[in-house]
Amino acid sequence: MKKIIIASSKNWFFLNKRAIKLIKKRNIIIIKSKKKLNLNNLKKIKPSKIYFPHWSYRVPKKIIENYECICFHTAPLPYGRGGSPIQNLILRGKRVSSVCALKMTDVIDSGPIYIKKKIILSGTLSQILDRVAHKIVSIINQMNKQIIKPKPQRGKILIFKRIKEINSQISGKLSLERIYDKIRMVDSPEYPLAFIKKKNIKIEFTNPILKRNYISCNAKIIKKKN
Repeated sequence: MKKIIIASSKNWFFLNKRAIKLIKKRNIIIIKSKKKLNLNNLKKIKPSKIYFPHWSYRVPKKIIENYECICFHTAPLPYGRGGSPIQNLILRGKRVSSVCALKMTDVIDSGPIYIKKKIILSGTLSQILDRVAHKIVSIINQMNKQIIKPKPQRGKILIFKRIKEINSQISGKLSLERIYDKIRMVDSPEYPLAFIKKKNIKIEFTNPILKRNYISCNAKIIKKKN
């Protein structure tokens, strides 16, 4: 049985029910740390494919050249290359996106695409990532069963800038819909939450529900350290 590596530097993928079932298979090997993704380790494992549901580091060129590396990006590529695609799409009012499985190359998010699957961008980030994980598992299963040739990306290129923690601060005159989006698009345990700063306190928000004239959500009030 051919060995498969799933490399992810964040845990959200492994929380999905289908992903939990997938990684229990004997031929699946999990890599979570940058140190373990090296040529010496890969030579011992001899994987037929390396899947990257989420990887925060640049993969060495020699690994890309010697192994079939498949990464995933939640944007309708080539529109949306770059960082924080889900958040950038939500801020642009997009309600639907694509989860793309693409061949990893030296240029980030520019490789040819194996498979695209549609994804709905409603709900909190945790809910969206669970849907993304579900799609990724179905893509992995499909690619392990059949040979799929990737096709070059076509269309207008738009590159996103990574959303930083300061971008999640709620300030100024924003509509309820905009505030709701800023809260939900980072509402996940592995991401900095949306917040308001007031003198000596910071208020973080989770679980937003948008109503006609208000937003209902959980708030955590944190006293700043002196």
